Amino acid sequence: MIKKYTDKEIADKLKNLTIICDTREQVNGHILGYFDNHKVAHKPQKLDIGDYSAEIDGYTLEHDVVIERKANIDELAGNFTVDRARFEDEFIRAKANGTKVFLLIENGSFSKINSHDYISKLKPQSLLASLYAWMARYNITVTFCEPDQTGQIIYGILYYYAREQLMKGK
Repeated sequence: MIKKYTDKEIADKLKNLTIICDTREQVNGHILGYFDNHKVAHKPQKLDIGDYSAEIDGYTLEHDVVIERKANIDELAGNFTVDRARFEDEFIRAKANGTKVFLLIENGSFSKINSHDYISKLKPQSLLASLYAWMARYNITVTFCEPDQTGQIIYGILYYYAREQLMKGK
């Protein structure tokens, strides 16, 4: 039988939410700074998929939800060209595991892609086609943000994902 938690139990459990930061994630001081400034518990841990996930009550959500962060459109374009096979393998594994992936792209927007406001020679039409196809193929959610919002968005996505799971009794 699945245990249903009360609203108070859910609120208490969410106070113990810890953000998992992949040990291979680089240049994320602005994110860790947000967590520290807002008293968000976080810890480094190797993740097989994505850059961020969460843990609550000793249970890791890394097989349920992850956030893959890109610092800018050029990093994303590089993943769709030079590193495409490795990058795609990560999404294939996530889909096979039933893991929800949020692709968070800093310093970008669909408008910046359309206007080719990035260094890569990858054409906007090709980049958009890959992005749209992967959204459909791998059920990913794409979000753009400025770096000063990244920590808040990561925390918000993972907090509310965990909350929804607790409300379902998982």
